[in-house]
Amino acid sequence: MSSTITAGVNDLLFDRILRKQEFEESLWNAADQLRSKAKLKSSEYASPMLGLFFLRYASNRFDRLTPQALVDYEATKDSRNAETIEAVYLRLCGYYLPEAARFDTLMNLSGEDNAIKAVKKAMEAFEQANPGAGIELPKNDYEKIPDATLRKILAEVARITMAEGDSFGKIYEYFLGKFALSEGQKGGEFYTPTSVVKLIVEILEPHEGRIFDPACGTGGMFVQSAKFIRSHSGTNHVSIYGQEKVKETSNLAKINLFVNGLKGDIRNVDTSLAAAAYVEKYADTEGKFDYVMANPPFNVDGVAVDDIDGHPLFAHYGLPVSAAKSGKKADAFSNANYLWVSLFATALNPTGRAGFVMANSASDARGGEAEVRKNLVNSGIVDVMVTVSSNFFYTVTLPVTVWFFDKAKTDAQHPNHDRTLFIDARSIYYQTSRSTRAFTEAQLMNLTSIVWLYRGETAQYDALRQRYQLALTTWRDHDVTTGAPVRPDDVKTYRGVQSHQCRVADAFGQLGSSIRFWLNTIDLLLTDEARQALTDNPTFAATLDVLTTVTPDALPDKAAISALYKRADEAVTFADKSLRPDKVGGKPDATFKKADLRGWLRKLATERDDLLFVLERVAYFESQLHWQDSHFPDGQYRDVEGLCKLASRADIAGQQYSLNPGRYVGVALEDDGRTDEEFRDFMHTQTNTLTTLHTEADQLQQQIETDMTFLFLDVNAEETV
Repeated sequence: MSSTITAGVNDLLFDRILRKQEFEESLWNAADQLRSKAKLKSSEYASPMLGLFFLRYASNRFDRLTPQALVDYEATKDSRNAETIEAVYLRLCGYYLPEAARFDTLMNLSGEDNAIKAVKKAMEAFEQANPGAGIELPKNDYEKIPDATLRKILAEVARITMAEGDSFGKIYEYFLGKFALSEGQKGGEFYTPTSVVKLIVEILEPHEGRIFDPACGTGGMFVQSAKFIRSHSGTNHVSIYGQEKVKETSNLAKINLFVNGLKGDIRNVDTSLAAAAYVEKYADTEGKFDYVMANPPFNVDGVAVDDIDGHPLFAHYGLPVSAAKSGKKADAFSNANYLWVSLFATALNPTGRAGFVMANSASDARGGEAEVRKNLVNSGIVDVMVTVSSNFFYTVTLPVTVWFFDKAKTDAQHPNHDRTLFIDARSIYYQTSRSTRAFTEAQLMNLTSIVWLYRGETAQYDALRQRYQLALTTWRDHDVTTGAPVRPDDVKTYRGVQSHQCRVADAFGQLGSSIRFWLNTIDLLLTDEARQALTDNPTFAATLDVLTTVTPDALPDKAAISALYKRADEAVTFADKSLRPDKVGGKPDATFKKADLRGWLRKLATERDDLLFVLERVAYFESQLHWQDSHFPDGQYRDVEGLCKLASRADIAGQQYSLNPGRYVGVALEDDGRTDEEFRDFMHTQTNTLTTLHTEADQLQQQIETDMTFLFLDVNAEETV
C-alpha cells in the first residue's frame, strides 16, 4: 500500500507549478475597488489594504492562543505571582489585542456605525496597547474610502480565517508584488522579487548573527533569511537591522516582519547616503555585521563628495571620483553605485558575507569606479558574481548582476583567496507571464549548488541530489496530497504513475463500453443515414475495440495518451453527430443524454490530466538529475562553458578587472535543457503569444485608422463651417 506524503504548495515536489491564487486575486479585486470607488491610485491604497491584513493576522493569532491564555490566567490569578491577562497574551504571542482592535469587532458593526472611525480606533487601540511593537499603522489612510466600500473590503479580508505566520506572509508578499507591479518604476524602490531575494539568501546561508540591509524596502531580505533558517531546521537567532528612506515603506517593513513573526530594528533615514542613520547602534557599523543584503537604488547621482570624503565606510577601497574636464576633482559623485558597494564591504565583520543587486553596468564601470573595483578584487573579498536574466524586476528590463562578498577570503590562507566564481544565469529562468520571469525552486538550487561545489560543500550537493531522487520516486510510486494553506477545502491527491495509468485505462474502458451499450440500445432505431455512416467510418468500430482493451502499459507518455484521447473524443462526437436518432417513440431522443457519453468523456479527461501531471512531475525531476550528471558528473566543481568559470586574480586583471560574468564563462554550445515535450509546449506557447500580438496589432491599426477617419471628418466639418 502506498504511503501518503503531504506537501505545501511551495515545497520542491510542486516546483514550477504555479499555485492557483483565486483567493488572493479576489482580495486584489476588492482592493481595486479603492481605485474605482474611492478614486485612489495604487500607491495610495497599498497602505490601507496591508493595514487591514495586519489587523486580520493579529486577530487570527490572538484567537488561536486565547484558550491557552485563559487557562494560564486562571491558573495564577489568585496567587502571589498572578499575571494580568495582558501580560499572559504578551508572553504567549508577543502582543495584546484590545476588544476594539479585534477583527470580529469590525465585522459586527451596526448600520449606524462609521466603518472608517472603527478601523482607525482599532489601529489606535493596538498601538496604545503595544508600544513596544514599534509599529505605526496607517490609521489615517481611510478617510477617502466610502463607508460601503470599506465594509465590502473588510468582508473580503475577513475570509482569511485560517492564515497566520508563513501562510499570511504569502498573502502579504503577493500584495507587495502586485502593488510594486502596478506602480512600475516606483514599485522597484520598495520590492525586490522573491526569486532574487532567495538566490541571495541561499548563497549567503545566514544561519545566525547580525543581518543588515541599508536599503531594506519592505523587508523581504529579512523574511527570506528567517525562512532559510527554519527550512534548515535551525533555531539560531538573527538580529535584524534595516534602513529605509521612505517612511511609509519602512512602516510596511515593520508590519511585514510582524506578520512573519520577526522582530527587528527598522529605521527611517535621511535620503543622503552619508547621513544614513549611522548613529547609536549603527555608529560602529564598520566591521560589525555577519551578513549584508541589499537591493539599493541604481545610479543615484548628486551625492556630495565633501559629505563622503574620508568616511571609513566609503573610503576604505577608494572613492569613485573621476577628474572633471578642468582637471579638478568633481564636487559630486556622478553615480553612487560604488558608494553602496564600499558600504556593503566595510560593514562586514572578519567572516561576514554580503549579497546585493547591482546594475549590470557597474560590473564594467570605468574611471574612479574601476579603481575601486580593482582594490576590491585585490583584497580577495569578491566571492561570486551572478548575472540574472532580464525581466526579473518590474523596473529594470535589462539583466542585473548579483554580487557576493566574503570577508573571510581576504585572509591569504583562504583556499579561494585569489579566485572568484562567475555564473552567467541569463538563460536560466521560468516565464511567469508575458513580461516577468522568475527562478523555479530547482533552478535556484542548481545555481546555489555550483557555489557549494566551489566552496567544497559537496555534502550539500549530494543532499540536493537525494532530494531530487526522493521527489522523483515520490511522484512515481506514492500518493501526494496538497492543500492550499488559506483554503483547506481545496485539497487534491495525486497517485503514483501506475495507479493513475490504471485509472485512465479503466476510464477508457468505461467510455468504450458505454458507447457500445448505447449502440445496442438504439440499434433498431438507427436510420439508413446512420447505418451508412457506420459503413463509411470503419475506424469507429476499431476505436471501440481499442478503448475497451486499453491497458496501463499503453499509456507511457503524453503522446500515446493524447493520441488515444483524441480517438475517444472523435468517437463520442461521431456518435452524437452521425448515429444519434432524432426521435424515439415520437419524442426527441433522450437515450444519448441518458447514456452520458459526454460525462464519461469528461471523467476520462480528468483522469488523463492527473496522469499527465504526474508524468510531467517525474520527467521534471529526471531532468534535474540529468542537469547534475551532465554539468558536474563526478560531484566536483568544474568550469562549464556558458554557465560558470572559476577565475584567478590574474584572469580578472587580464580583463581590466571587469566583474561581468559574460567575459569569463563563454557561450554555451549545449541545448536549453528542455525535454522534447517541454520544447513542444514552449513553442506552442510562443506561437499562441505571437498570434495574440498580431491580433492585437491588427486591432490597434484598425482603431487608429478609425480614429484618423473621424479626426479628418471633424476637421473637414470645421473647414466647411
